[in-house]
Amino acid sequence: MTSFRILLILIFTIVFIFLLGFIDFKIITPLLPLSDDICFYHTNTPPAWVELFYLDSLGHPEPPFTGLHMLILLLMSLILGVYTGIKIDKWLLKRK
Repeated sequence: MTSFRILLILIFTIVFIFLLGFIDFKIITPLLPLSDDICFYHTNTPPAWVELFYLDSLGHPEPPFTGLHMLILLLMSLILGVYTGIKIDKWLLKRK
């Protein structure tokens, strides 16, 4: 791998982290049926997907994500960044 390709991958990974983070936390998460009361899930059983992606070990939805949620977001950004960086590097090499 050339240093230019590594730089492209790094730049696109960072861009995708911010882009997917914005889409997730500003557009998708507010549309989900999460309770506004942070104590709601202490007395009520949450759905499995809410517990998996949005609740910490104490049942607090603040901040509204878990480590798994962040890991999936980072892995998606890394995969898209690597794919985009490699494709653009190959495209630039063909143009020469």
